[in-house]
Amino acid sequence: MTDEGFLRRWARRKTEVRAGMTPPPEPLAPVADLPVPVVDAPAVAPADAPLPTMDDVARLTGDSDFSAFVARGVDAAVRRTALKKLFADPHFNTMDCLDVYIDDYTKPSPVSEAMLASLEHAKNALQRVVEAVEEPPAAEDAPGDANNTT
Repeated sequence: MTDEGFLRRWARRKTEVRAGMTPPPEPLAPVADLPVPVVDAPAVAPADAPLPTMDDVARLTGDSDFSAFVARGVDAAVRRTALKKLFADPHFNTMDCLDVYIDDYTKPSPVSEAMLASLEHAKNALQRVVEAVEEPPAAEDAPGDANNTT
């Protein structure tokens, strides 16, 4: 493989195809020695391995492998008990605060003195606006004046 850039290589190969030449296949770039990710296989119990029982559930700890308990063929009661034990672990038993109903909204939160003072100020300011709007119209706009021509 040459050290030419992508666009130069593309233009060269395009010119070769137009000229009727078939470009030789270029060798693939060497692949870096990267670790290959391991993909977990689905939880299937081996045919010769015995299925877990309630005794196996009793021996479970937080560091145990629970994959044998969710494999096909495991009794539903054993699976359910193992999962209850798994999710009873404090690592999985924490609230994420995304639930709307986790707070107790029946407890009133105290209002600070500064907040009460600002509310009183807002009430006084709004009262002045309401009073200015409710003032009676001026005397010249009153009904029954000289502009009435009936």
